[in-house]
This record gives sequence, structure tokens and C-alpha cells, in this order.
Amino acid sequence: MRIIKRTGRYLAAICFSILMTAQPTAAKADNTPKTKELNVVYYNQADYPGEKIGGSTIQAAGCGPTCVAVCYSSLTGKKADVPKMCDQAYENGWYFTGQGCTHNVIPGLCDMYGLDCTGLGMDIQSIKKALRAGHPVIALMGPGDFTDNGHFIVLTKMVGEDKVQVADVGSRANTAKTWSLKEVVSQGKQGAKVGGPFWEISKREKKTEKVNYKEKVQQEQEQLNAVPAAIENIIQE
Repeated sequence: MRIIKRTGRYLAAICFSILMTAQPTAAKADNTPKTKELNVVYYNQADYPGEKIGGSTIQAAGCGPTCVAVCYSSLTGKKADVPKMCDQAYENGWYFTGQGCTHNVIPGLCDMYGLDCTGLGMDIQSIKKALRAGHPVIALMGPGDFTDNGHFIVLTKMVGEDKVQVADVGSRANTAKTWSLKEVVSQGKQGAKVGGPFWEISKREKKTEKVNYKEKVQQEQEQLNAVPAAIENIIQE
């Protein structure tokens, strides 16, 4: 009898162990915000040897238009004509030989190419939000890791909570690295105009014209009502 009881307890313990093993374990919560991937198309200023922007060259002074080209192609999938963009920047007064591009070159060229440009200032949370939405952020950098004076680059993707990938149109080496977002923001050009030194770039959505169906029906009815009078006038003539 004791053997039967012990056997029963043993079997019960085994069953309990099997049941516990079969229970699904709760998945660990992933609190990392989801990021929409941007298919980055990269252009480098050095890929246009001898091509001009004003009295200078694209390689030396074409970073602004080249950054807009990166954003345009990445968002639309269409190839950008970087030399043409540089010509347009010069023709519209957004580039001065010896001084470089004005800050207006970013919103100006974006508008020409059907892109929305939103100034973010140096708001790091807004920059993170833009990148996670799959929107590139053009940055005007001051002295530091990217330039001794002033230089436009593109922030392309958040990596985790605090790091970022960039498209430095003047340096493939910088483009291959992952950067601290806080450090990048701290090097943003002080005193930037038109909403800078960071701008969120997005594809402009086509606005659909809202149809006023009541007004449309009324217009069609007026046209129908005018038909008998037109016929009568013809008969009288």
C-alpha cells in the first residue's frame, strides 16, 4: 500500500513538472520604439570632379544641394541630378562664391523638388521622432568632428535609443560610422536660420481636392434648365 502511495505521489510530481514546463512564458516587453526604415541613396561631393557651383566646385562647396539630393532620392526612389541642383542653388541666390550656401538652400531646394522641410532647431526629441518615422534630417554642422567651419550632412537612422547613422556627403569614412546623437546635436551650427540647424525632410503628400457634390449637382441642374430656353431661341430664329 505504501509503495502504491509513493508511486502515486511520484507520478503526480512528474505530471506537475510537465504541466509547468508546457506553460508559455511571458515574452519580455520590447520598449524600443519601432523605426520605419529609410532606403538611403548616397551621393558624395567628390563624385563630380570639376563640376561647378558658382565660382567654386561641388567637391569644395556643394554639400547643401548634395544633402537635398540624398533626401530626394531616398524618399522618392528617383535619381537626383546633383550638378543641376547646385546650378539651381546658385541661380536662386542660395550660394555665394567664397561664402558657401545660405541656410535657405535647404527649404528652397526641397520646395522645388516636392519635399516638405520642417525646422527642428536643436530639439533632440523631435529629431528622434523624425528619424523613427523614416524621415531624413539635414544637419548644418559647426566646428567639430565633421568640419572646421560649416558643413551639411544628413542624419538617416536611429540606432537604439541614443545613436544615429549619417550620410556625410563629404566623407565616406564618417558615413560608415555610428554616432552619438547627443554629440551630433551638440555640434549643430549655432545661430542657424530658417528653423535650423536641423531640418526634417519628408515627401510632400498630394492634396486631393474636396468635391462639393451639392454645388456640382446644382450646376448640372442649371445647365439642364438652360437647354429648353436655348432650343426655343433656335426655333424662333
